[in-house]
Amino acid sequence: MKTLFKTTVTMLAFASLISCKNETKDNTSTSDSNTETTKIVGLSFSDDNVGEQFQHYIHVKTALVNSDAKEAQSGAKMLMENTDDTALKGLLSKISETSDIEIQRTVFSDVTAKMTAIVDASISSGEVYQQFCPMAFNNQGGYWLSTEEEIRNPYFGDKMLKCGKVTETIK
Repeated sequence: MKTLFKTTVTMLAFASLISCKNETKDNTSTSDSNTETTKIVGLSFSDDNVGEQFQHYIHVKTALVNSDAKEAQSGAKMLMENTDDTALKGLLSKISETSDIEIQRTVFSDVTAKMTAIVDASISSGEVYQQFCPMAFNNQGGYWLSTEEEIRNPYFGDKMLKCGKVTETIK
């Protein structure tokens, strides 16, 4: 069943890349989420659990981009269930226990620091983009990870969706 699912996802990802290559991206949450999921297909990690963790991390990031506190809570709970890192679990617990999007975004910055180290140590193929918004947190700045170069800012959502830049490509 898992193999059939992976094969189906890979085929759908390939078809969407071919059919949408020259189209303008739609800014709906479904499009952003599908784009991230499509890009995850090309990533491999030396630890399969890290792949699952990263997928849940992207879920939380996408929810924050879409200013969806409830979905961020859901993604944080899923990531929490897939990690043994006590400090990371503590951070995710804060996201999952609040519906205040600004608190979630602040804690997400710390989650990103943890996930960056985990991803960097385990990525075996593909690319993950470390992105940075200099205006986040009262101009102190904030990082996040993405599977695509295009900026989708989780710290401001649609208020400043494209504020930021790629600072590193993790390979």
